[in-house]
Amino acid sequence: MTIELEPLLGPSADPAVAGLILRQVGSANPEMATALLTQLAANADQLRQSDPAIVGALLRGLHLLFLKGDPQAVAELDPLALATIDEALPKDCLNRHLLLHLLVMVRTAPALTTAVERLRAEPPRNWEASGQLLSPLMQHRDWTVEAIFPAILDTLAHPSMASPVLDLANFITREKLVDKHPAADRTAALASLLAGVTSRLERFEADPRSLGDDIPTVQARLAEAVALSVSLCDALGLVGQATTIPRLTETMQLTHRRVQTEAAGALARMGDPTGIEKLISLVSEPVARLRVIAYADELGLSDRIADHYRSQESDAEANMALWLSQPSQMGIPPTEVETLDRRHQYWPGYERPIDCFLVRFHYDLGGRSYSNVGISGPVTFALANNVADLPIDDIYAIYAGWHADHQQIFAIAPEHINDVQRRLVTRLAEHAIRAGYFSPHLELFGCFFEEEAAVFRAFRDDKSCRVITDGLESIHLPLVDRPRQPDAGDLWNLYKGRKILRTFNPLD
Repeated sequence: MTIELEPLLGPSADPAVAGLILRQVGSANPEMATALLTQLAANADQLRQSDPAIVGALLRGLHLLFLKGDPQAVAELDPLALATIDEALPKDCLNRHLLLHLLVMVRTAPALTTAVERLRAEPPRNWEASGQLLSPLMQHRDWTVEAIFPAILDTLAHPSMASPVLDLANFITREKLVDKHPAADRTAALASLLAGVTSRLERFEADPRSLGDDIPTVQARLAEAVALSVSLCDALGLVGQATTIPRLTETMQLTHRRVQTEAAGALARMGDPTGIEKLISLVSEPVARLRVIAYADELGLSDRIADHYRSQESDAEANMALWLSQPSQMGIPPTEVETLDRRHQYWPGYERPIDCFLVRFHYDLGGRSYSNVGISGPVTFALANNVADLPIDDIYAIYAGWHADHQQIFAIAPEHINDVQRRLVTRLAEHAIRAGYFSPHLELFGCFFEEEAAVFRAFRDDKSCRVITDGLESIHLPLVDRPRQPDAGDLWNLYKGRKILRTFNPLD
């Protein structure tokens, strides 16, 4: 199959035709990736005038092809061709960082020098993109440091580049790939930058609206500020100049636990007693615990950490607190976390039994509160709907069902079932009625290997409930007048999770 990219380029490209070509790229053989990229470089003039959305989708498709293909194809990419494409991309083009990610993945000195030149000319718009494109350098050691440093330090003035660049500098310092920290000669500038971001976080703590008028904007700006402060503290600690101690001490007074931890860790690295005491005290905070222990072990302070903070239950609580603190979740650590249960069992996706933990967490939000139970061990996750009132066995089951991934296990919404499935649903509804569930209304149809099941909203003893049945086994949950009660998808997860866990963990 030959794919011509020219029809989706230029100002007059037809979106319908472009969509068809993009689907062809998505399903193409990875061996075609290099030829498609060469074709794109040859059409640089048309590229400049193209729709940014179309080009962004094309870059994502090409990037995936390379990742799925032979790594040697990436290693053999021509840095000049990639630079030609990058220079020709239309303004506001999405996924530009994926092109630069390929360039960094080449890892030869010419490729890295070219990448730095492009980053200095036009840095990415956000720090997550910058972090992704530089990440291959933290996964390999077969690259020339001089091709990156010190030239890339010129991008520190750009908010999107500062944190990822410092993280890379901190990494190569820890790994002893350099004799001294690459930014050691810029300590004053780093301290000044830390003062600015600390002031910004202080304003946020006094008034969250100082970072924006809507939640997504505030979360994005807060995440960027925290990431930068963490990177700066780590860098200053590794450089180790005593003149920065007052600045780090000021940052340590912020209430954000991750920032406190990094500032205290940097001070502890320099032997500052106040930093050491603060670092050790933060081990009691689940959201900071794992980082505190890592610093204590690195800095020879292991004997200052109580043994119970190193237990697997303590780790499970820490992982849950960290997960909940992510901007994509609650965005702040919970008020309380505690391990509710621990089991060594087989779990979907694992060949051998593993330790699984149910972790209860609670938020005290002033006039409101929020509690639930999440899973840690095989994965760290908490459902949005409340499962805290379910029996322990069923909480494990609902998470096992959620985590299970198999092409022969799937669910279908009522509007998408076919005639055969509709007849099966009718028989399952009749079974539900015979079992004492009345007026069943289909909410979900599921297939579990050779078995079919359906979730219905129904009545039992004049009370509203949800029930799932496969004609042999039925599970129901009452419907109550409260928010975040388990929905049809949760009941489907409970059903398949029960089957999975009892199949692989039979009772003695």
